[in-house]
This record gives sequence, C-alpha cells and structure tokens, in this order.
Amino acid sequence: MSLQSGLAPFISEKTEKLILGSAPSIQSLKQQRYYGNKGNQFWKIVFTCLGENDPLDYSKRLALLEKHRIGLWDVYGQFQRQGSMDHQFEATKLNDFSFLNTHQSITTIIANGHTAYQAALTIPEIESFPLIKCGSTSGANNGQHKKRLAEWQQALTTSI
Repeated sequence: MSLQSGLAPFISEKTEKLILGSAPSIQSLKQQRYYGNKGNQFWKIVFTCLGENDPLDYSKRLALLEKHRIGLWDVYGQFQRQGSMDHQFEATKLNDFSFLNTHQSITTIIANGHTAYQAALTIPEIESFPLIKCGSTSGANNGQHKKRLAEWQQALTTSI
C-alpha cells in the first residue's frame, strides 16, 4: 500500500489560531474536505464555541473559520492507514511547517486530539508557539463530550 496524501492547508495571512488534526479520514479524502466524516463533531463543537450557527455548506463553514481567524491543517502530509482511526497508522510523514518561521499572525496552535498533539511536539517550528491539546472531535471520543467542549471553548476563546 502506498502513502496517501492529506489535504492542502486552509490558512490565510490573517490566521491567528491554527487547528491541527492528525490526517483526514477516508470520507474527508473522498470529499476533499476537512472533517467530512459525519460522525466527527468538529464543526458542531467549533461553531458552538464561537457562538455561530453551523451553515452546513462547506465553503460557508470555511468562511466563518476565516472570519474568526482560524486555520486548519494536519500534522501528517502523507500516511498509510487501514481505515480512519488514528491507532491504525502504519506509516506517516509530517507536513512541512517551515512557513511558521515567517508567518506573522499565527499566535496559537491547537491540536485536535492526542495523536496530533504528540506529533506536533516533534515539529521544531511549533516549539515557539503555545500548543494547546484539545480532546479529539472524532466520533470515537463522543463519550467525553462535556470535557471536550470545555477544552475547545477555552482554546478557541482565550487570547494568548
């Protein structure tokens, strides 16, 4: 099995908070959209924390993230995985984060889950940024809803 490639970053020159997942799910890759798996609670959690209604339309979702100066990317740019769960990674290659050395507005990096957090800790360019670990928005983590929502609320609404 060859390595799969992830999605392009959703980052603008105004991005202040960069949310990093591990890698897109099978559904997200098919759709070429971040958090395309309907079981993933990412959009619901983020828009609840931001006090916004989820517009459901993907381009409008991205526009709202941009309005709130939030960007999206994944720690892994290439990976081999059976299924969509993080524990199923067989091989990974980190994305190139060298742009962080010159990006002027990013102030905070938020890791969506343990796998993204652990990988982010190994990326030298991230060392100079506050790195916040939030509970995974994956449907497999729905039993931790209250704790997860509180973590995301703090990460998204607190200025560092």
